[in-house]
Amino acid sequence: MSNNTNIKLKIAHDGGNGFMKDQINKDRFIFPSVISPVLPGSEPSVTEVEDTDKVQKIMNDFLDHMDITVQSKGININGRYQIGRSASHSISPMTFNVNSNEGKADSDISIICLLSLASYYALNKYFKENSDIPSNLIVDIEKFITALPIDEIKLKGAKERFIERFTSNNHIVIINNFSKPVSITLSFKKGEVQPEGIIAENGLIAEPENSELSRNDGIFDELNKDYDLDIKGQDLLKMGNVLGIDIGEGTVDFSVTNSAAPVPTLNSSILLGIGNATENAINALHQDYPVIGKINRQAFIEIANRDNSKESQTYKHYLDSQLIILEQQITEQVKSIYRTLNSQVGLIFICGGGASVLKNHFEKRFSKIIDEVSPFDSAPIMWVDEKFAQNLNLDGLVFRLNWMK
Repeated sequence: MSNNTNIKLKIAHDGGNGFMKDQINKDRFIFPSVISPVLPGSEPSVTEVEDTDKVQKIMNDFLDHMDITVQSKGININGRYQIGRSASHSISPMTFNVNSNEGKADSDISIICLLSLASYYALNKYFKENSDIPSNLIVDIEKFITALPIDEIKLKGAKERFIERFTSNNHIVIINNFSKPVSITLSFKKGEVQPEGIIAENGLIAEPENSELSRNDGIFDELNKDYDLDIKGQDLLKMGNVLGIDIGEGTVDFSVTNSAAPVPTLNSSILLGIGNATENAINALHQDYPVIGKINRQAFIEIANRDNSKESQTYKHYLDSQLIILEQQITEQVKSIYRTLNSQVGLIFICGGGASVLKNHFEKRFSKIIDEVSPFDSAPIMWVDEKFAQNLNLDGLVFRLNWMK
C-alpha cells in the first residue's frame, strides 16, 4: 500500500439546506444534505481491500456509500457518520433544521458533507490511477469558495467564522468502507465566501468555465420564447436593475444588481423556504394519516414527485396547501423592492432548488402581481428551468473560483 500521496483539488461548494452541490476540479456532484451518526453495533459491513471488483463498485458509486470518521477543530461534534444518500435511509438522519435560527455558518452538516466528498473524490482519483487502496492520503484544497444566505453573510463575523472552520486547521477523515481504513488529511489553503442569490447572477451572465463567453447553453430558451426575445448571458449587464429570487430549503434570497454590481440596501433574505413548507406538510400528513411516520424532507419530496399515483398526488396536495405562506412573504418582499426602485426593473429571474416546486403553484399569480406593481411595461420573468435552477449558485461560484488567484 502507498502512503502519504499528495492530491491537489479546487472546490466550489454550495451547501444547500436540501442538497449539497459541489464542483471538484471539473467534476460535479449533487447529494442530500443529510448526515447520520453511526452508533456502536450498527456499523455497515466492510469490503476486503484485496477484493478489487467490490472495491471498484464502491468507488464507482461512492456517493451511495459514504461512511467516515471525522476529527477536526472546525467541527462541533466529531465522530463517525454516514453521509448523503446512505444517511437518508438510516435510522437517525440529521438535516439542517430549517425551523431553527441556526445559520449555515454554525452547523456541522455542510462542512462534514464537504470533507466526506473531498475525501472520497481524492481516494477515487488515486484508485483510478493506481488500482490500489492506500493507507494514507494528503489532500490540499488549493482554492475553495462557498456561499451563505444574504442576511447571514451580513452578520458581523459570520463570513470570517465560517471560512475559518475550513482554513484554520487540518481535518482528518477516516474512510470506513474497507478492511483497512484509509486516513485522509485535508487542508484548505485559501477560501472565500460569497452571498447566495447575488452569486447566482454571475452564473447567468457567463459560462462558468470561460468568463469570456456569454452564457448561451439553452438556459434562456424558455424566456426568449415566452417574450419573443433573444437574450444571452452578457445582455443582463445592459438591462438595468435585475431582481433575483433564490428559493432554497430554509431561506429565500432577494438580490438586486445593476451591471452585475449589487444595489445597496436591496439585498436580503427571508428565513423561510421550501423546506419549511415541506416540514409543515409532513406534520399535517402525519396528523391525518398517523400510520405514516414523520419522514425527512428529501424523502417527502421524492414521493411527491415520483409519479401520478394516489400517494404522490396526496403528498403534493399537502405541500401545495403549505406554500401559500411562503408565497405571501415573497409577494410582500417583491412589492417593497419595487417601491424602492420606482418599478424600474429590467428582468426578474427565479432560481434555486425550490423554484420548480413553487412555479407549479405560483407562476400565474406572481405574473399578475408584477403587472399590478408595474405602471408601464412589466419586467420579463425568468423561471430558470429545472435543469439549471438548482445549480445556478454553483455556476456562479465556479465562475468566481476561476478568477481567484
